[in-house]
Parts: sequence; structure tokens; C-alpha cells
Amino acid sequence: MNLAFIGLGNMGLPMARNLVSAGYRVYGRNRSKAPEEEFIRAGGIGGLSLEELAQKADVIMTCLPLPQDVEEVFLGERGIVGSGRSRQILIDFSTVSPDLNRKVSAEAEKKGMDFLDAPVSGGNFGAVSGTLSIMVGGSKEAFDQVRPILEVLGENIYHTGDVGSGTAVKLINQYMVSVHTQAASEALVLADALGMDRESLFTILDASYAQSRIFARHYQSFIAKNDFEPGFALKLLHKDVGLVQQMAAAEKVKMPFGDYVLDMLEQAKASEHGGKDMSAMYLFVKDLQK
Repeated sequence: MNLAFIGLGNMGLPMARNLVSAGYRVYGRNRSKAPEEEFIRAGGIGGLSLEELAQKADVIMTCLPLPQDVEEVFLGERGIVGSGRSRQILIDFSTVSPDLNRKVSAEAEKKGMDFLDAPVSGGNFGAVSGTLSIMVGGSKEAFDQVRPILEVLGENIYHTGDVGSGTAVKLINQYMVSVHTQAASEALVLADALGMDRESLFTILDASYAQSRIFARHYQSFIAKNDFEPGFALKLLHKDVGLVQQMAAAEKVKMPFGDYVLDMLEQAKASEHGGKDMSAMYLFVKDLQK
């Protein structure tokens, strides 16, 4: 089985490398060429156009930052759907919207292709270690066909229902990630103002009801080290929470705290911290005190 992986960023590159290590023949493509060259050094195959990938691969995967990137790669003039063939399976690991998932799926179906929305959770750490959580919407038959591929990439793999359902689950996850991020950031800034020892505070809270995986991730891997090189950037969390609020509005569900967090993320995105890891919300909240 030939695989293609489009989008070799912080998440996509380690995911694609893991597939190569598992013995698959993998064609990789990235907009900037340095990651593609790194992928080639890891045993992958690069240098192909979208049209060439669409002809060679049986399963085509994407992991892209923005909805417009996903739409262009799949439905653009030289995109995968127009250039591909029947019986291919398309898997999108990006976080977009259920509506875009359904739009791509409808066009793919006209070509006899199956489309699966399969957003992931676990960050670049999970991508490297192959321990991601993967939430998959789409045909159960197609899901069963590609499950061995997904098992290379993740430990917790769920079929969530029809196309778009995987993305709905992921967006709810991202909403809770954003809330935990905001709460942890504000709490730590308050602790700083009170002169508390952060390490002791973390130890206590991590053993109490305030514990969360996001708090542990942000504090241990970024804040305690004063290193905010992005695993997942603040500006991408802003994008995701915007999609959450759009989804909620379509269902006429009011999410007041979501409005607050989205506003904070919008301000943080426009600041010097927008390109840093999402844990840098702590830095942004600290700046607000000045």
C-alpha cells in the first residue's frame, strides 16, 4: 500500500516518519522544502506534485494549519480530489470545521473516494512517540481499512460516526484546552504576585482537583523551563476556538466563557507571543499586569 502525507510541519513530519519506520512506502510533500528534505533523509519519498501524489498513493493524508489550506489541497484546481482516482481513501488530520469536512467528503464521493476527518490530540510529543488520540468521522468500512495505519500514529483511536463528527469532538477538546490554558495562566500570574514558590504550588495542585493534563504540560514542559518554542502555537489555538464558537453559533448554543477566551486569544495572537507555544498565554497575562 502506497501512502502520501501532505503537510510536514511540527505534527505531520513525525507522523510521516513513523509511517516510514513502520515499513510503509510514503510520499511526502510540504510547502517549504526543508521539512520535505528532512523527510527524505528519514527514508520517505519527496519531490512530487499534488497531481503525482494523487496518482501514486492509495491513502492520502493531510495535516495542515488552516481551513483554507485544507480546501485548496483537496478541492483546488490541481487538488487531490480532482487529480485522484476512485477507491482512494483520503484522511485529514487537520482541525477545520465539520462543514468543510462534509464539503470535501461530498466532492470526494463523486469521484468514488472515501474521506475521513481524523483530527488528532496529543501535540508534537504524541506525534513523535506515536501516542496520539485520533477521532475519526466517516465510513466505518474505510475506517477499518486504514486502522492499521492509524495504529502506527496513535494509541487511542476512535470511530466517532459520520463525516464531521471527529472534528466536532476535537473542537470540544480544543475548547476545554483553551479554558484550562487560560485558567492555569491566570492562576500562575496570581501566584507570582503573591510571591508563591511555583514548583511547590504545581506539586500541590497537580495532586488536587485543579490538576489537568494541560496544566502539567504547560508548566513542566514550557513555563518552568522558560522555553516557549511552539509545540502548538497560540495563534492556532485562537483559530480552533474561533471554529468552536462558529459551531456553537450554528447550533444556537451560547458559550460565554468561550467568548472571553476567544477575545484573550485574539489579543495574545496580535502580541509578540502569538507565534509562541500556547502555554505563552501565561506570558501574555503577565504582560497585562504592567
